[in-house]
Amino acid sequence: MRTLPKPIFSYAEVINSCIDGTDNNDLSTRLRNIEASLNTTASTYDIRAATQSLYLFEQVKSVGMVTKDELQDMYSTHLSATRGNARKYYNALRGASTKCPLCGVGTVTVLDHHLPKSKYPDLAICPTNLIPACDFCNNAKKAKSPNTIGEQTLHPYYDDFTQEQWISASLNMAGPPTLLYFVLPPPHWDEISKQRVSRHFSVVNLGHNYTTNATDDIVTLRSPLNRIYASKGSDAVRQYLVGEADRYSGRVNSWQHIMYQTLASSPQFINGGFYEIPV
Repeated sequence: MRTLPKPIFSYAEVINSCIDGTDNNDLSTRLRNIEASLNTTASTYDIRAATQSLYLFEQVKSVGMVTKDELQDMYSTHLSATRGNARKYYNALRGASTKCPLCGVGTVTVLDHHLPKSKYPDLAICPTNLIPACDFCNNAKKAKSPNTIGEQTLHPYYDDFTQEQWISASLNMAGPPTLLYFVLPPPHWDEISKQRVSRHFSVVNLGHNYTTNATDDIVTLRSPLNRIYASKGSDAVRQYLVGEADRYSGRVNSWQHIMYQTLASSPQFINGGFYEIPV
């Protein structure tokens, strides 16, 4: 949903820091023996992510003589652990954004493995596979991974789907006004792009996230819309809502922009339907 610059440090730097923090000499030796292989994997990741081909990655259970569990432990013991030897890289990655780039709503609290470490342990500490995220998106994604090009969720370091609006909403006026968000890509998009945004919307549960935020925020509109309507009429209400939509036009797929856009286009809402907003 939001783009981020790629990390400025390399997989090699993170690997070395993790190995340097390893007390087990046998494990340290085995990790050194696969260091070149892991760096090659990172280069392949970069190429495939840039060409929408991450779905081609094969799941692995080991690399050389290093097991899946040992590869995953590199992340939990050295990268994410508060006193881990590579913790500075974790902090840099998590601190790259305050808002979750996967939804644009939640506050960043964790790192999400774009390709899950349970299936791709060779990518467990690959910086370009680690995305700052909120708990909601991280928990929604879990260990989901793509099997086809269209099943690839959006990658903040490589994808930019921020320039055109591909999310829309409908307004349900049967009772308190409720916004229901859905995917509506521009018709000129290719089928793969349409599939990918739909997949992303579904995997991180954006519809629920957006509707929840809109439902909470819309209650603040009843009083100001009432004053505008009473003094200047429905056209002034529409103009106010259009102005609010424009305020968020820099993020055309934000729930705020779409909410105000949808409300402004509803004759029923601007002609007094807003009185159904709960007090």
